Amino acid sequence: MLRRRRAPLLLAAAAGAALATTSATSPSADGLGVASTFHGVARSSRAIYTIGFVVVDYKYSLRGLVPGSADYRGKLSEVHLRSAKKLLRLCEANRGFYVKAGQFVSSLRQVPKEYISTLSCLQDQATPCKYQDIKIVIEQNLGRDLHGIFLEFDEHPIAAASIAQVHRGRLNNNQEVAVKVQYPGLERRMKLDIMTMSLLSKYVSLIFPDYRFEKILLEFERTMSMELDFTQEAKNSERTTSCFRKNDVVKVPHVFWELTTKEVLTMEFCTGHKVDDLDFLRKADISPTKVVLRPIAKMNVFIVQVMFLRTC
Repeated sequence: MLRRRRAPLLLAAAAGAALATTSATSPSADGLGVASTFHGVARSSRAIYTIGFVVVDYKYSLRGLVPGSADYRGKLSEVHLRSAKKLLRLCEANRGFYVKAGQFVSSLRQVPKEYISTLSCLQDQATPCKYQDIKIVIEQNLGRDLHGIFLEFDEHPIAAASIAQVHRGRLNNNQEVAVKVQYPGLERRMKLDIMTMSLLSKYVSLIFPDYRFEKILLEFERTMSMELDFTQEAKNSERTTSCFRKNDVVKVPHVFWELTTKEVLTMEFCTGHKVDDLDFLRKADISPTKVVLRPIAKMNVFIVQVMFLRTC
């Protein structure tokens, strides 16, 4: 009992130590280090608080009930739903990788249906980063002044999500492009968030030995590491181009490799609409029935805008 009472305190201390270590070993970039540290403390504290309540809810709501009985199953479903809603609020408050984690969990078959239905509503949106910070990321990655690369560059993003935002620009040869730029300090933030999630999963395993989340967390970390490398996305785009090279219905934007790095992705700007945008189809005098009958429509694609607005 004493160990269980001390566990939250030990967990909080460990999370604080991890945060201090991450902050100390990660150089401050452009004065963002202190703000990032305080933001990290708030995110970690919020996560610890939420998971603590979830664990207590499971432990005491199911106490005295016979596992497998009707009462147990009914109460378990109630706790699942309450906990899923708490995690939803946590993801919405912490944003960033927590939103990604919530979306990842909702895609797992082995997760209770209450979690899947609740977390699947998470939207991958975020408040845009300041233009000046985005400008620094572009110039550091491409090694040139922004105005030497682009004839025009819209300071206001056309899309913003959990790990990046997209700006519209025009190259010196008058080519219109979409530029996906990763938020500064994101890799450091991911390390801290993963560290916090790892500590929390170990804490939950202490209370519920039958539940092990290490494999899920490792898979999530692997997926996020790949998402943070925009060259992987560029390669996937070119692979898609190759697959549909004989299909005149599909348009995949061209990748400008000389302006693409792990943190910046530059592609041809293309306009398009979702395949289920019925209002657009009607205004464009396109038959929704014909769209559905197209083989490519079964992949939920009308004009394939691998145009990263979806995954940024």
